[in-house]
Amino acid sequence: MIPIYLQSPIPALYSGVPSLSPAVRSYLLAAASGLLLTASFPPFGAWPLAWVALIPLLWAVVAAPDAKAAANLGAVAGLVFYGISLHWLVRVFGPVAAAFWCLFALLLALHSALVWKTARLWLDQGREGAWVATAAVTWVGIEYFRSEVWSLNCSWLALGYSQVPNAPLLQSCALFGLYVLSGLIVAANATLSLLPNRRAPVARMLAAAFVLAAWGTMRLRQPDAGRTARVALVQDENYDLRRFDKLSLDGAAKDADLLVWPEYGFTVPENNPEPLRKLLAQGLKGSKAVAVLSGGIFPDDLKRGFEQNFSWVLSPAGELLGRYDKHHPIPFVEPRLRPNRTPAPVVTPLGVIGVQICYDLDFEDGARRLQRQGAEILAVPDLDPHEWGSWQHRQHSAMTPARAVESGLWVARAASSGDSQIVDSRGRTRAELPPMVSAALVGEVRLTAGGTLYTRIGWILPRLCFLLTALLIGWIAATALSTRFTA
Repeated sequence: MIPIYLQSPIPALYSGVPSLSPAVRSYLLAAASGLLLTASFPPFGAWPLAWVALIPLLWAVVAAPDAKAAANLGAVAGLVFYGISLHWLVRVFGPVAAAFWCLFALLLALHSALVWKTARLWLDQGREGAWVATAAVTWVGIEYFRSEVWSLNCSWLALGYSQVPNAPLLQSCALFGLYVLSGLIVAANATLSLLPNRRAPVARMLAAAFVLAAWGTMRLRQPDAGRTARVALVQDENYDLRRFDKLSLDGAAKDADLLVWPEYGFTVPENNPEPLRKLLAQGLKGSKAVAVLSGGIFPDDLKRGFEQNFSWVLSPAGELLGRYDKHHPIPFVEPRLRPNRTPAPVVTPLGVIGVQICYDLDFEDGARRLQRQGAEILAVPDLDPHEWGSWQHRQHSAMTPARAVESGLWVARAASSGDSQIVDSRGRTRAELPPMVSAALVGEVRLTAGGTLYTRIGWILPRLCFLLTALLIGWIAATALSTRFTA
């Protein structure tokens, strides 16, 4: 007999379907959470659903007979969520994409097992607040591990990204970052999941949400700071230098102060890059912009050399002002690329430019470190191939506003086939080009010192959650081993 505070209120919904076993009902609840999570993210963008999406899963998990059953429920929710939302991975990795879905689902399974275990620890003692807090902290710890720590680091579909359209609450990223925003969403789900059978800290949750939303609204009303400049973002996947030059010099693009090309816009000879650099400068003659041009070097003998993915930053006169090499190579896609361990901004006549190349912007550390070194804007060459589809493009574009809010910097992102974006320091998209369009996006940006509470100290919180989660897992494992040996 399951105690009343651990029972799910859902079985009544199935009263007319007596053939469904409790196990099947639980798996249906888990699958429902997977579908609700899918709807919370682009391309659907139903962000309010994220605040209730986990409730069916939590009901099923807390009522599960043991941790293994709870983990299985989390795995089902994860497979539905990641399998649907990241279906486009098949276009990148083929059948191996299923392995990525399973790995991500296993981490959701781990969280579900921890939720089940801590329900027995905290709810037995009537400590609902402690259980809610533990559910949130462990989610942040696991999400941070998946996104930033292990060798397959990938922040795609971190829960906080669902809130990009929710501009007031997105401002909380300036305080404690995207991953802790994920934790707040989980805390809300956990709190609401308790309502049917027992008292829950709803008043505290609503008060916290109101304070954050009110503060975010006031932050959005603050006037823009910094020096204004014009930026031109070239979006084209033909990889024809003449085409890039034409888009860079046509119309309003010619008068831009900053020019950004997409990632891997050209290939540089391994041992003699200077002639190509001069050719690029000659092609842009007549432009007054500081140019961020991204290219690649591919050694003839990969066994003896490494690939390079970099951006040259050129002055309006074509002089080389600096070079930035990619910080975060894409696992499996760029296996021969050495990561840049010391990313630094480039000083230019326009200002201090922080460069992030494509996958770099998916992580919190690059933008934060560049801002701390004096970057006044983020220029982002990006490669999102046409064949990866619109879901991939929309999901990737949703990450840009989070980095802008965390760092307090404007972001100018030139994507090969979209979405090219101009995003302000509050995470609002000021201008963008839709996917699969070849054009130059021209608009106004601001160069500012940026900086937020997050860049100063808030970035520690996700790491602390990761440490606490590791300690909890270690304590549970040690307790289980001790019990087994004692028995």
